Amino acid sequence: MKLFLFWALAFVGVQCVLTFVQFRLRKKHVKKSVRAILIAAKALTAVACGVLVLAGPVFFRPVQPLMVIVYAVLLPDAAAEIVYCIYLAVRKRTRKFAAVKALSLCFGVLFFVYGTVNMEIIRPDEHIYTSPKLTQAHKIIFVADMHVGSAQNMYTTENMIAAIRDEKPDAVILGGDITDDYTEKEELETTYRLFGEIGAPVYFVFGNHEIVQHEKYMKDGLHYTEAELIETMRKNGIIVLADEYALLADDLLLLGREDAAVPALRKAIGDLPNPGPEKYLIVADHQPTLAKDNLAAGTDLQLSGHTHGGQLFPNGMFLSLFSYTRGDYKLGDGQTLLVSPGACGWRVPFRTESHCRYEVILLEPAE
Repeated sequence: MKLFLFWALAFVGVQCVLTFVQFRLRKKHVKKSVRAILIAAKALTAVACGVLVLAGPVFFRPVQPLMVIVYAVLLPDAAAEIVYCIYLAVRKRTRKFAAVKALSLCFGVLFFVYGTVNMEIIRPDEHIYTSPKLTQAHKIIFVADMHVGSAQNMYTTENMIAAIRDEKPDAVILGGDITDDYTEKEELETTYRLFGEIGAPVYFVFGNHEIVQHEKYMKDGLHYTEAELIETMRKNGIIVLADEYALLADDLLLLGREDAAVPALRKAIGDLPNPGPEKYLIVADHQPTLAKDNLAAGTDLQLSGHTHGGQLFPNGMFLSLFSYTRGDYKLGDGQTLLVSPGACGWRVPFRTESHCRYEVILLEPAE
Protein backbone atom coordinates (compact mmCIF):
# COMPACT_ATOMS: atom_id res chain seq x y z
CA MET A 1 0.00 0.00 0.00
CA LYS A 2 2.87 2.40 0.77
CA LEU A 3 4.20 1.88 -2.76
CA PHE A 4 0.88 2.82 -4.35
CA LEU A 5 0.44 5.83 -2.06
CA PHE A 6 3.93 7.05 -2.93
CA TRP A 7 3.25 6.45 -6.62
CA ALA A 8 -0.01 8.46 -6.59
CA LEU A 9 1.43 11.34 -4.55
CA ALA A 10 4.54 11.54 -6.74
CA PHE A 11 2.38 11.63 -9.86
CA VAL A 12 0.33 14.51 -8.43
CA GLY A 13 3.53 16.32 -7.39
CA VAL A 14 5.12 16.16 -10.85
CA GLN A 15 1.80 17.20 -12.43
CA CYS A 16 1.75 20.25 -10.15
CA VAL A 17 5.32 21.20 -11.13
CA LEU A 18 4.50 20.86 -14.83
CA THR A 19 1.30 22.90 -14.45
CA PHE A 20 3.15 25.66 -12.58
CA VAL A 21 5.80 25.93 -15.30
CA GLN A 22 3.19 25.95 -18.05
CA PHE A 23 1.11 28.55 -16.19
CA ARG A 24 4.11 30.89 -15.93
CA LEU A 25 4.74 30.55 -19.67
CA ARG A 26 1.12 30.82 -20.78
CA LYS A 27 1.24 34.50 -21.88
CA LYS A 28 4.51 34.27 -23.76
CA HIS A 29 4.16 34.27 -27.51
CA VAL A 30 5.70 31.10 -28.90
CA LYS A 31 6.06 30.46 -32.60
CA LYS A 32 4.44 27.34 -33.99
CA SER A 33 7.81 25.90 -34.96
CA VAL A 34 9.18 26.43 -31.46
CA ARG A 35 6.05 24.91 -29.93
CA ALA A 36 6.47 21.87 -32.16
CA ILE A 37 10.06 21.51 -30.96
CA LEU A 38 8.94 21.79 -27.32
CA ILE A 39 6.27 19.13 -27.80
CA ALA A 40 8.79 16.81 -29.47
CA ALA A 41 11.27 17.46 -26.65
CA LYS A 42 8.66 16.49 -24.04
CA ALA A 43 7.78 13.30 -25.89
CA LEU A 44 11.42 12.34 -26.39
CA THR A 45 12.24 13.06 -22.74
CA ALA A 46 9.35 10.83 -21.68
CA VAL A 47 10.43 8.01 -23.99
CA ALA A 48 14.08 8.34 -22.87
CA CYS A 49 13.02 8.03 -19.22
CA GLY A 50 10.99 4.92 -20.04
CA VAL A 51 13.87 3.30 -21.91
CA LEU A 52 16.54 4.13 -19.32
CA VAL A 53 14.47 2.68 -16.47
CA LEU A 54 14.58 -0.77 -18.07
CA ALA A 55 17.79 -0.65 -20.10
CA GLY A 56 19.90 2.06 -18.48
CA PRO A 57 22.99 1.70 -16.27
CA VAL A 58 22.51 0.37 -12.75
CA PHE A 59 23.48 3.69 -11.15
CA PHE A 60 20.09 5.04 -12.29
CA ARG A 61 18.52 2.81 -9.63
CA PRO A 62 17.89 5.54 -7.01
CA VAL A 63 16.05 7.78 -9.49
CA GLN A 64 14.16 5.10 -11.46
CA PRO A 65 10.78 5.78 -9.79
CA LEU A 66 11.09 9.49 -10.55
CA MET A 67 11.99 8.70 -14.17
CA VAL A 68 8.85 6.59 -14.59
CA ILE A 69 6.72 9.36 -13.06
CA VAL A 70 8.23 11.90 -15.47
CA TYR A 71 7.42 9.46 -18.28
CA ALA A 72 3.83 9.04 -17.01
CA VAL A 73 3.29 12.82 -16.86
CA LEU A 74 5.13 14.07 -19.95
CA LEU A 75 3.97 11.50 -22.53
CA PRO A 76 0.20 12.16 -22.17
CA ASP A 77 0.91 15.89 -21.89
CA ALA A 78 2.73 15.82 -25.23
CA ALA A 79 -0.13 13.79 -26.74
CA ALA A 80 -2.66 16.34 -25.46
CA GLU A 81 -0.64 19.18 -26.98
CA ILE A 82 -0.61 17.44 -30.37
CA VAL A 83 -4.37 16.80 -30.28
CA TYR A 84 -5.08 20.39 -29.24
CA CYS A 85 -2.83 21.82 -31.97
CA ILE A 86 -4.68 19.75 -34.57
CA TYR A 87 -7.99 21.00 -33.16
CA LEU A 88 -6.83 24.63 -33.41
CA ALA A 89 -5.64 24.12 -36.98
CA VAL A 90 -8.95 22.62 -38.07
CA ARG A 91 -11.32 24.92 -36.17
CA LYS A 92 -9.24 28.12 -36.52
CA ARG A 93 -9.51 28.94 -32.81
CA THR A 94 -7.13 30.80 -30.55
CA ARG A 95 -5.09 28.89 -27.99
CA LYS A 96 -6.44 28.82 -24.42
CA PHE A 97 -4.26 27.65 -21.56
CA ALA A 98 -7.21 26.31 -19.54
CA ALA A 99 -8.43 24.18 -22.44
CA VAL A 100 -5.09 22.58 -23.28
CA LYS A 101 -4.31 22.00 -19.60
CA ALA A 102 -7.69 20.38 -19.00
CA LEU A 103 -7.05 18.05 -21.95
CA SER A 104 -3.55 17.29 -20.65
CA LEU A 105 -4.86 16.43 -17.18
CA CYS A 106 -7.58 14.24 -18.67
CA PHE A 107 -5.04 12.33 -20.77
CA GLY A 108 -2.65 12.14 -17.83
CA VAL A 109 -5.19 10.72 -15.37
CA LEU A 110 -6.43 8.15 -17.88
CA PHE A 111 -2.85 7.12 -18.67
CA PHE A 112 -1.98 6.90 -14.98
CA VAL A 113 -5.05 4.82 -14.11
CA TYR A 114 -4.61 2.48 -17.07
CA GLY A 115 -0.92 1.84 -16.40
CA THR A 116 -1.44 1.29 -12.67
CA VAL A 117 -4.46 -1.01 -13.03
CA ASN A 118 -2.81 -2.89 -15.91
CA MET A 119 0.05 -3.88 -13.59
CA GLU A 120 -2.40 -5.49 -11.16
CA ILE A 121 -4.26 -7.71 -13.65
CA ILE A 122 -2.64 -10.99 -14.69
CA ARG A 123 -4.19 -12.95 -17.55
CA PRO A 124 -3.55 -16.52 -18.75
CA ASP A 125 -2.35 -16.85 -22.35
CA GLU A 126 -2.91 -20.23 -24.01
CA HIS A 127 -0.52 -21.78 -26.54
CA ILE A 128 -0.90 -25.13 -28.34
CA TYR A 129 2.13 -26.95 -29.76
CA THR A 130 2.18 -30.32 -31.49
CA SER A 131 5.03 -32.71 -32.22
CA PRO A 132 5.51 -36.29 -33.40
CA LYS A 133 7.84 -36.74 -30.42
CA LEU A 134 4.87 -36.46 -28.05
CA THR A 135 2.91 -39.60 -27.25
CA GLN A 136 0.44 -37.97 -24.84
CA ALA A 137 -0.99 -34.54 -24.04
CA HIS A 138 0.55 -32.31 -21.38
CA LYS A 139 -0.41 -29.02 -19.74
CA ILE A 140 2.52 -26.90 -18.60
CA ILE A 141 2.30 -23.52 -16.88
CA PHE A 142 5.18 -21.10 -17.43
CA VAL A 143 5.46 -17.95 -15.33
CA ALA A 144 8.32 -15.46 -15.23
CA ASP A 145 9.12 -11.95 -13.99
CA MET A 146 6.78 -11.85 -11.01
CA HIS A 147 9.14 -9.51 -9.11
CA VAL A 148 7.16 -10.30 -5.97
CA GLY A 149 6.62 -7.25 -3.77
CA SER A 150 8.33 -4.93 -6.24
CA ALA A 151 5.40 -3.59 -8.27
CA GLN A 152 2.35 -5.68 -7.33
CA ASN A 153 0.61 -6.29 -4.05
CA MET A 154 0.67 -9.78 -2.55
CA TYR A 155 -3.10 -10.14 -3.05
CA THR A 156 -2.49 -10.13 -6.83
CA THR A 157 0.32 -12.67 -6.47
CA GLU A 158 -1.78 -15.00 -4.32
CA ASN A 159 -4.71 -14.82 -6.75
CA MET A 160 -2.47 -15.69 -9.69
CA ILE A 161 -1.00 -18.72 -7.94
CA ALA A 162 -4.53 -19.86 -7.00
CA ALA A 163 -5.56 -19.52 -10.66
CA ILE A 164 -2.54 -21.59 -11.71
CA ARG A 165 -3.49 -24.27 -9.18
CA ASP A 166 -7.03 -24.34 -10.61
CA GLU A 167 -5.58 -25.01 -14.08
CA LYS A 168 -4.47 -28.41 -12.74
CA PRO A 169 -1.20 -28.42 -14.71
CA ASP A 170 1.09 -31.41 -15.10
CA ALA A 171 4.03 -29.17 -14.18
CA VAL A 172 4.86 -25.54 -13.47
CA ILE A 173 8.04 -23.86 -14.70
CA LEU A 174 9.21 -20.70 -12.94
CA GLY A 175 11.27 -18.80 -15.49
CA GLY A 176 13.29 -16.44 -13.30
CA ASP A 177 12.89 -13.05 -11.61
CA ILE A 178 10.17 -14.49 -9.41
CA THR A 179 11.63 -12.34 -6.65
CA ASP A 180 14.11 -9.48 -6.75
CA ASP A 181 16.10 -7.05 -4.59
CA TYR A 182 12.93 -5.44 -3.23
CA THR A 183 11.18 -8.65 -2.12
CA GLU A 184 10.71 -8.95 1.64
CA LYS A 185 11.69 -12.28 3.18
CA GLU A 186 8.10 -12.90 4.31
CA GLU A 187 6.89 -12.32 0.73
CA LEU A 188 9.55 -14.72 -0.53
CA GLU A 189 8.44 -17.44 1.91
CA THR A 190 4.73 -16.95 1.17
CA THR A 191 5.24 -17.10 -2.59
CA TYR A 192 7.19 -20.35 -2.62
CA ARG A 193 4.95 -21.94 0.00
CA LEU A 194 1.95 -21.28 -2.27
CA PHE A 195 3.77 -22.66 -5.32
CA GLY A 196 4.69 -25.73 -3.27
CA GLU A 197 0.98 -26.31 -2.59
CA ILE A 198 -0.07 -26.33 -6.26
CA GLY A 199 -0.17 -30.12 -6.41
CA ALA A 200 2.19 -30.53 -9.40
CA PRO A 201 5.98 -30.55 -9.79
CA VAL A 202 7.41 -27.03 -9.83
CA TYR A 203 10.74 -26.28 -11.54
CA PHE A 204 12.77 -23.10 -11.18
CA VAL A 205 15.50 -21.39 -13.22
CA PHE A 206 17.34 -18.26 -12.12
CA GLY A 207 16.75 -14.84 -13.60
CA ASN A 208 19.14 -11.91 -13.56
CA HIS A 209 17.47 -10.25 -10.54
CA GLU A 210 17.85 -13.34 -8.36
CA ILE A 211 21.55 -13.50 -9.14
CA VAL A 212 22.78 -9.99 -9.88
CA GLN A 213 21.82 -7.98 -6.82
CA HIS A 214 23.02 -4.45 -6.14
CA GLU A 215 23.11 -4.06 -2.39
CA LYS A 216 24.82 -0.65 -2.38
CA TYR A 217 21.77 0.85 -4.09
CA MET A 218 19.37 -0.61 -1.50
CA LYS A 219 18.33 1.77 1.26
CA ASP A 220 17.64 -1.00 3.79
CA GLY A 221 19.94 -3.66 2.34
CA LEU A 222 18.87 -7.03 0.90
CA HIS A 223 16.16 -8.93 2.72
CA TYR A 224 17.42 -12.46 2.00
CA THR A 225 20.52 -14.24 0.77
CA GLU A 226 20.82 -16.52 -2.23
CA ALA A 227 21.28 -19.44 0.17
CA GLU A 228 18.02 -18.54 1.95
CA LEU A 229 16.26 -18.29 -1.42
CA ILE A 230 17.38 -21.77 -2.47
CA GLU A 231 16.59 -23.26 0.95
CA THR A 232 13.10 -21.74 0.88
CA MET A 233 12.40 -23.28 -2.52
CA ARG A 234 13.76 -26.68 -1.63
CA LYS A 235 11.82 -26.97 1.62
CA ASN A 236 8.66 -26.34 -0.42
CA GLY A 237 9.54 -29.07 -2.91
CA ILE A 238 10.54 -26.73 -5.75
CA ILE A 239 13.23 -28.18 -8.03
CA VAL A 240 16.04 -25.79 -8.93
CA LEU A 241 17.64 -26.40 -12.33
CA ALA A 242 20.97 -24.77 -13.14
CA ASP A 243 22.14 -26.18 -16.47
CA GLU A 244 20.43 -29.45 -15.57
CA TYR A 245 17.87 -31.76 -17.16
CA ALA A 246 14.68 -33.05 -15.55
CA LEU A 247 12.41 -35.78 -16.89
CA LEU A 248 8.83 -34.44 -16.85
CA ALA A 249 7.25 -37.51 -18.52
CA ASP A 250 8.27 -40.47 -20.64
CA ASP A 251 8.12 -38.28 -23.75
CA LEU A 252 8.99 -34.91 -22.21
CA LEU A 253 12.31 -33.46 -21.05
CA LEU A 254 13.16 -30.10 -19.48
CA LEU A 255 16.53 -28.32 -19.53
CA GLY A 256 16.82 -25.41 -17.08
CA ARG A 257 19.61 -22.98 -17.97
CA GLU A 258 21.80 -20.76 -15.83
CA ASP A 259 21.01 -17.14 -16.60
CA ALA A 260 23.08 -15.31 -19.22
CA ALA A 261 23.85 -12.61 -16.63
CA VAL A 262 26.44 -14.95 -15.07
CA PRO A 263 28.50 -16.25 -18.01
CA ALA A 264 31.12 -17.64 -15.61
CA LEU A 265 28.53 -20.10 -14.25
CA ARG A 266 26.65 -20.82 -17.46
CA LYS A 267 27.90 -23.91 -19.28
CA ALA A 268 28.35 -24.08 -23.02
CA ILE A 269 25.47 -25.91 -24.64
CA GLY A 270 27.96 -28.44 -26.03
CA ASP A 271 28.74 -29.45 -22.44
CA LEU A 272 25.09 -30.38 -21.85
CA PRO A 273 24.45 -33.42 -24.08
CA ASN A 274 20.77 -34.25 -24.48
CA PRO A 275 20.07 -37.50 -22.56
CA GLY A 276 16.89 -38.17 -24.54
CA PRO A 277 17.01 -36.77 -28.09
CA GLU A 278 13.91 -38.77 -29.00
CA LYS A 279 11.91 -36.88 -26.34
CA TYR A 280 10.26 -33.46 -26.72
CA LEU A 281 12.71 -30.98 -25.19
CA ILE A 282 11.66 -27.78 -23.41
CA VAL A 283 14.45 -25.35 -22.54
CA ALA A 284 13.72 -22.81 -19.80
CA ASP A 285 16.15 -19.90 -20.15
CA HIS A 286 15.25 -16.59 -18.48
CA GLN A 287 16.70 -14.36 -21.20
CA PRO A 288 15.78 -15.13 -24.82
CA THR A 289 18.98 -13.68 -26.29
CA LEU A 290 20.82 -17.03 -26.64
CA ALA A 291 17.90 -19.03 -28.01
CA LYS A 292 19.71 -19.97 -31.20
CA ASP A 293 22.62 -21.39 -29.20
CA ASN A 294 20.23 -23.63 -27.28
CA LEU A 295 19.04 -25.20 -30.52
CA ALA A 296 22.21 -27.32 -30.47
CA ALA A 297 20.69 -29.31 -27.60
CA GLY A 298 17.75 -30.26 -29.83
CA THR A 299 15.32 -27.70 -28.42
CA ASP A 300 11.70 -28.11 -29.48
CA LEU A 301 10.37 -25.25 -27.35
CA GLN A 302 12.28 -22.57 -25.45
CA LEU A 303 10.47 -20.64 -22.72
CA SER A 304 11.85 -17.23 -21.76
CA GLY A 305 10.83 -13.96 -20.12
CA HIS A 306 12.99 -11.02 -19.04
CA THR A 307 11.73 -8.44 -21.57
CA HIS A 308 8.42 -7.59 -19.80
CA GLY A 309 7.13 -7.05 -23.34
CA GLY A 310 8.73 -3.62 -23.06
CA GLN A 311 6.59 -2.68 -20.01
CA LEU A 312 6.51 1.03 -20.91
CA PHE A 313 5.20 2.12 -24.33
CA PRO A 314 6.88 2.33 -26.86
CA ASN A 315 9.74 0.18 -25.51
CA GLY A 316 8.27 -2.94 -27.10
CA MET A 317 8.69 -1.45 -30.57
CA PHE A 318 12.32 -0.54 -29.87
CA LEU A 319 13.08 -3.96 -28.37
CA SER A 320 11.62 -5.75 -31.37
CA LEU A 321 14.25 -4.07 -33.58
CA PHE A 322 17.11 -5.74 -31.70
CA SER A 323 15.77 -8.78 -29.86
CA TYR A 324 12.88 -11.11 -29.20
CA THR A 325 10.21 -9.19 -27.29
CA ARG A 326 7.05 -11.23 -26.72
CA GLY A 327 5.11 -14.05 -28.33
CA ASP A 328 6.13 -16.96 -30.57
CA TYR A 329 9.20 -17.00 -32.79
CA LYS A 330 10.06 -19.80 -35.22
CA LEU A 331 13.77 -20.57 -34.96
CA GLY A 332 14.07 -23.65 -37.11
CA ASP A 333 12.28 -26.74 -38.36
CA GLY A 334 9.55 -27.14 -35.74
CA GLN A 335 11.59 -25.27 -33.13
CA THR A 336 9.83 -22.44 -31.29
CA LEU A 337 10.80 -19.69 -28.85
CA LEU A 338 8.02 -18.37 -26.61
CA VAL A 339 8.85 -15.08 -24.88
CA SER A 340 6.43 -14.26 -22.09
CA PRO A 341 5.78 -10.57 -21.29
CA GLY A 342 5.83 -11.67 -17.66
CA ALA A 343 3.45 -11.64 -14.73
CA CYS A 344 4.56 -8.27 -13.40
CA GLY A 345 7.07 -5.51 -14.09
CA TRP A 346 10.06 -3.78 -12.58
CA ARG A 347 10.16 -1.47 -9.58
CA VAL A 348 7.05 0.73 -10.00
CA PRO A 349 3.38 -0.27 -10.32
CA PHE A 350 3.03 0.99 -13.88
CA ARG A 351 2.72 -0.93 -17.14
CA THR A 352 1.58 0.54 -20.46
CA GLU A 353 3.07 -2.04 -22.86
CA SER A 354 1.24 -5.40 -23.12
CA HIS A 355 -0.58 -7.13 -20.27
CA CYS A 356 0.78 -9.16 -17.36
CA ARG A 357 0.51 -12.84 -18.26
CA TYR A 358 1.35 -16.38 -17.33
CA GLU A 359 1.54 -18.93 -20.13
CA VAL A 360 -0.69 -22.01 -20.37
CA ILE A 361 1.12 -24.42 -22.70
CA LEU A 362 -0.77 -27.34 -24.18
CA LEU A 363 1.48 -29.98 -25.77
CA GLU A 364 -0.24 -32.49 -28.03
CA PRO A 365 0.90 -35.41 -30.22
CA ALA A 366 0.96 -34.60 -33.93
CA GLU A 367 -1.85 -36.30 -35.81
